[in-house]
Amino acid sequence: MKIDVLTIFPPMFDGFLGESLVAKGIEKGVFSVSVRDIREFSENKHKKVDEAPFGGGAGMVMSPQPLADAIDSLRKDSPARTILLSPRGKPFTQKMAKELAAEKRLILVCGRYEGVDERIARHWVDEEISIGDFVLNGGEVAAMVVIEAVFRLLPGAIGSEDSPRDESFENGLLEYPQYTRPENFRNFDVPQVLLSGHHKKIDEWRREESIKKTAETRPDLLAKLGQTGGKIKFSIALVHYPVAGRDGSEMVSSITTLDAHDFARMGKTYGAQRAYMVTPVEDQKRLVARIISHWKDDESLKRLDGRKSLAVEILRTADSIDEMIDDAKSRSKRVKLLATSATKLPGSVTPAEWRAIAAGDEGDEWLVLFGTAYGLGKSLVERSDRVLTPIDGPGEFNHLPVRGASAIILDRLFGRLE
Repeated sequence: MKIDVLTIFPPMFDGFLGESLVAKGIEKGVFSVSVRDIREFSENKHKKVDEAPFGGGAGMVMSPQPLADAIDSLRKDSPARTILLSPRGKPFTQKMAKELAAEKRLILVCGRYEGVDERIARHWVDEEISIGDFVLNGGEVAAMVVIEAVFRLLPGAIGSEDSPRDESFENGLLEYPQYTRPENFRNFDVPQVLLSGHHKKIDEWRREESIKKTAETRPDLLAKLGQTGGKIKFSIALVHYPVAGRDGSEMVSSITTLDAHDFARMGKTYGAQRAYMVTPVEDQKRLVARIISHWKDDESLKRLDGRKSLAVEILRTADSIDEMIDDAKSRSKRVKLLATSATKLPGSVTPAEWRAIAAGDEGDEWLVLFGTAYGLGKSLVERSDRVLTPIDGPGEFNHLPVRGASAIILDRLFGRLE
C-alpha cells in the first residue's frame, strides 16, 4: 500500500514515521508513506495557501488552488482514494480502517485553519473522515491516527496475525481485561479462570468480561451489536407452572382465552420458532387446542390474522419446562433459558447485554420465559441461564399485565433498532 499525505507542516510526521512498528513497516516494505507540502503547489509568490472567507467570519480558509493542484499532481501517477481529515466527516471506525486497508493507495489531505474551500471537499476528495467529536488545530494528528489504524491491518505489519482479531471493536465489543505476571500484585490477584488452563472456560470468561466492559463504558456499541437481523434463534413461553403465588410459593395459574392467541401473534411478529403455553392441566391444554382449531377453521378469522399464515401455527402446549426444552432440542444444537422478572435480580442482564451474549451462541436456541400470576417460580428462575432486567417505569407502580410486558420485552430484544 502507498499513502500520500498533503499538509502544510511536513515535519510533524518525521517522528511518527521514524519510530516504532510504523518505521519497521516502512523499512520492511509493508507500506510506504510520502509526505508533501501543500505550499509547493501554491501559485502565490509568497506560497500562501489561505484566504479570508466570503461572507465574512473569523479565521481563514484554505484556498482551493494549491489543494486542487496537489491532489491532481498525485493522482497523475495512479488512482487513489482521497480523504479529507475533517471534524465534520464520517466517524472513523475499525470497520472503516479495514476498508481502507484493502485499498492500493490513499491520499490523506490535512485541513487547517477554519477548514478548506468547499469546492475541494465536494469535487477533489472522495470523502471526509473525523476521528472524534472534537476539533483539532489541523488534520495532521488525525492523519497519523488513520495511518496507524490502517497499517496494523496490513499483512506482515505486526508480529502476531491473531492480535487484531482479539482487539477492541473487532467483534463489536471492547477488549477483555488482560493480566500478566506476577499472579499477585500488591494483594490484587489474577482471576483464577485464567490460571486454569481450561481454554473453553477462558474464552467464555473473556467474552463475558468484554460484554461487561462494553456495557459499562460504551453501551452504544452494544446497541449496534444488537442489530442481529433475525440471527438469534428463539422461542417464547408463557409459563403457567411453576409460577409464584402471592406468598412466593409455587403454584399453577389458569390460561385465559386471550393469552394463547395474543402470545402467538407476538411470537410470529418477532420471528419466534414456537410460542409455548406451559401447563400440566389437561383442561387448560384442551382450551388451547380449541383456540387453535377456532382460528384455523374460521375463514373470517384467517383473514383477520394474516393473509399468508396464521400466528397460531407456532403455538404449542407443554406439560413442563423440560418437555418444552426437549421439543426445542429436536431442532436446535443447544437450548438455553432466558427468564424475565418484574424485580431486578443479582446478575441480571439488560436487553443489549443479552443480545451481545446470544449473538455469540450460534446454533443455540433461547427460550424466553414469561411468568403469569406473580411471576416465574423461584426454581425456574434459578435454573435459567440468564435473567433479564425488568421493565422500569418512571413511577413506583411496576406491575404490567404479562401480555403488555411480553410485547415490550420482545420488541427490546428482537425489534428493529433505529
